[in-house]
Amino acid sequence: MKELSIYIHAPFCKSKCNYCSFYSIPLSKLKPVNGWAELEQYPEFLIKEINLEAEKYSLGGSRVNSIYFGGGTPSIMPAGFFSGLINHIRENFEIAEGAEITAEINPESGNLEKLSALKTLGINRLSIGAQSFDVGVLKTAGRIHNKNDIYNAADNAKKAGFKNISLDLIIGLPGQTKDIFYNDAKSILGLEPAHISAYMLSVEKGTKFYEIRKKGEINGTAFTPEEYIAEYYEILCGLLAENGYKRYEISNFAKNGYESRHNLNYWKRGGYLGLGPSASSFLKLENGKELRKTNTADLEKYIRNISKKFYGRENDNSGVIQNNGNFIEILTEKDKINEEIFLSLRTASGINAKRLSELAGREIIDKFIKEGFMQNSKENIILTLKGVLLSSEIFARIMI
Repeated sequence: MKELSIYIHAPFCKSKCNYCSFYSIPLSKLKPVNGWAELEQYPEFLIKEINLEAEKYSLGGSRVNSIYFGGGTPSIMPAGFFSGLINHIRENFEIAEGAEITAEINPESGNLEKLSALKTLGINRLSIGAQSFDVGVLKTAGRIHNKNDIYNAADNAKKAGFKNISLDLIIGLPGQTKDIFYNDAKSILGLEPAHISAYMLSVEKGTKFYEIRKKGEINGTAFTPEEYIAEYYEILCGLLAENGYKRYEISNFAKNGYESRHNLNYWKRGGYLGLGPSASSFLKLENGKELRKTNTADLEKYIRNISKKFYGRENDNSGVIQNNGNFIEILTEKDKINEEIFLSLRTASGINAKRLSELAGREIIDKFIKEGFMQNSKENIILTLKGVLLSSEIFARIMI
């Protein structure tokens, strides 16, 4: 039986954050008539996409081990959005007993009524986008919540019966001094979540921060230098280790048994189906081929594509970018090896030393170990903390 994870993209939010590079549409940007109709009818197209993908790639009956509702802001969607999709997945696949079902929520939308409804529907894990507890940092980042909203959302999640709660923190937001970041970290620890995701700020093209950075600063607030971000990350790793959290991937920390199964599946190169505009899939086909595909990052085009049952065509030799915005790629053996290397090394368990030597060569591994970027861990090679901070450069040098 095929094993599968499912990601569902909810591309709507109350407002677009200044750092956000994910595809989303602020509610204020929806057209008065057709736009709101698209929001209400959106689940219908996700259901159609499930049917199309299940048929095209022979996925029907697969065992689903995790479902993840991401965005955007899934928590602004009505309860029927979640129940309809979960029920349809159950009709087409086998949802494993005890499957991890996650919903991302923003603190300001984490009211008790909504969270209780999600719990009743079978969602058993919440990911709360805290990002910071400092009012100035939050404002500069374009967030619309405050620290009290974070506390209330976490409290309501516990009242609703959630035990598996994750909190997100961004390292290096403009205005986030060392003291502010330390207080952010201590504040998150005070809420005692089962899981913490901590992402080092990356200013991506297409974000508001990207345009602002060209001017140098935001209303007198400078962007955080990379060396400070690295220092903050090291501080966080120490604090979390002292409080019983294990770093199991570069940006993710968990108490024992609360590692995100959905994310672990990504890093282990397990199959997953992404639904919605901009969502990505990784599918292992019966003929031994491995396919990666990404939907168009445009809601109107996505709806037209689903309506026309058009996904583009695969090519044995190369990726294909169609005019409709969908991207499909059949992986080469080289692609597979490079993915195995960098995805494995992102995790705390690393990659088998013998295997890495065969793939990349023992000489470069020994060099990285001597320089303090890698170390032996039983039969595996893992990145040191120093290596984690320079992981992008290391991956670029070690991949074939």
